[in-house]
Amino acid sequence: MIVDLQSIATAEKFEAEVCIVGAGAAGIPLALELAAKGVGVVLLEGGAVGYDNATQALYEGTLAGHDNTDLVYSRLRQFGGTTQHWTGMCAPLDEIDFEARACNGNIEWPFARSALDAFYARAHDYLELGEYRYSTEQWEGLLAGDPLPLPGALLDHGFYQQSPPTRFADAYLGDIEKARTIRCLINANVTDIVLGESGDMVDHVTVGALSGTTATVKAKKFVLACGGIENARLLLNADSQRPAGLGNENDLVGRHFMDHLHIEASQIALSDSRRDLGYYRQVTDTSSLLIGLKVQAALMRRQNLLNNTAFFTIVWKDQAQNDDFRDHAWLSFSALAKTFARGEVPDRFAERVCNVAESPGSVITGLSRHIRRRISEGGEIDDVLLWQDAEQAPNPDSRVLLNADRDALGLRRTTLDWRILPADLESLRRTHEIIGRAFGEAGLGRLRIGLPEDGDLSGIYTAYHHMGTTRMHTDPRRGVVDGDGRMHTVPNLYIAGSSVFPTGGAANPTLTIVALAIRMADHLAETLAL
Repeated sequence: MIVDLQSIATAEKFEAEVCIVGAGAAGIPLALELAAKGVGVVLLEGGAVGYDNATQALYEGTLAGHDNTDLVYSRLRQFGGTTQHWTGMCAPLDEIDFEARACNGNIEWPFARSALDAFYARAHDYLELGEYRYSTEQWEGLLAGDPLPLPGALLDHGFYQQSPPTRFADAYLGDIEKARTIRCLINANVTDIVLGESGDMVDHVTVGALSGTTATVKAKKFVLACGGIENARLLLNADSQRPAGLGNENDLVGRHFMDHLHIEASQIALSDSRRDLGYYRQVTDTSSLLIGLKVQAALMRRQNLLNNTAFFTIVWKDQAQNDDFRDHAWLSFSALAKTFARGEVPDRFAERVCNVAESPGSVITGLSRHIRRRISEGGEIDDVLLWQDAEQAPNPDSRVLLNADRDALGLRRTTLDWRILPADLESLRRTHEIIGRAFGEAGLGRLRIGLPEDGDLSGIYTAYHHMGTTRMHTDPRRGVVDGDGRMHTVPNLYIAGSSVFPTGGAANPTLTIVALAIRMADHLAETLAL
């Protein structure tokens, strides 16, 4: 059942075994998994089923650190959350990402990668992915072409599968509506998390709509599933009973904010300009794959390197084959064209039209090149750029804070202080050096490092992967939640999503978010049955 809180005239009270805050990549699978086990759920979504400007404005805030990011465009406050505009790249984290190492501040996950494999496989169904295969051995004999003959002692391949991408509002709204044990409230924004008389357990959450309607939700267990920024914001705003905010006794909520460093840099000049690189983009009967280069794990450990997967951007001598026109204007135009072609009205129509109007040249270039590609072939390669969403180490000074401004519901707004350390870039530089060494030893070409050495961060952008702000750890002095996602200091309050990641690795976070949500559903159902 779906109920629009704005359609209710008077205050309401709702009860369930589990209250989930946020209907996105974590909240929707969690709710559906619990419903399949017969657990009663109230699912709260701050937005509507579609996009709404006034609701989206609740995400507005300020930037205090590196400013090649944003607080509003990167997230969507609506049913389905940010899955409504994600790109669909998926990979599990690597074994090394779960280990405490000097380069990541000696922080480890409370469990090994193997503990997630079964949940990763189950998450594939939610994301409409093929079989759970992510290693060279698993794909051997199933792919077209040959990989580059690079030294195995230096480099491995990283496999990423492509979701359609799955839009959770399109894929799962009907399932949520039909689920007998789920009540989903839309336009229902949590305004406070209230502890009971004992002071150590959540009794209820208060909820408000922009129309002024209010409600309360009581439950046995509560889960925040609002993303890497909003989870921290809600906890810090819940300061009426604990002045520092919930779960913040050790000043950890909001700290250790991580993103992936989106960089296209360093050029490979191939010794053979007609080298076939088709292996690195594959479409099989079950999967669409993007394959990149990784430093071999043992070498990564020895040299204390952060994780990274470097993908190829081929720069063709024939300009018609190049994709350098793909800016926000082109992406907005492409989204509009595809949606109209399906006979639908696009979300964020005015915003996308404005993007196109601000940079019409890229759209004209893109259209002309697509036409020319129909009558020409790629031909010779000029050079190959490396692009990546590189790992950065958790840093306590990189954080989500609250400022003095308040939104339409009375909550203090966010300040994001995203810090990038010199050590993050030095690790990436050394990674590129190893890639260059591998190409040289194999006689395949030479690499020119293109990473900044002077502290200039202007070429480093957000990957929109917000992680780490309520991280998990067995020790409450080092993490906000334990290995089950349960808050150390409020035992019936759980956190889902990428805010619990202790490290970021080099994998896009959505697959891990869904896998952890499924794992949490199993845990909650088991504990509720006791």
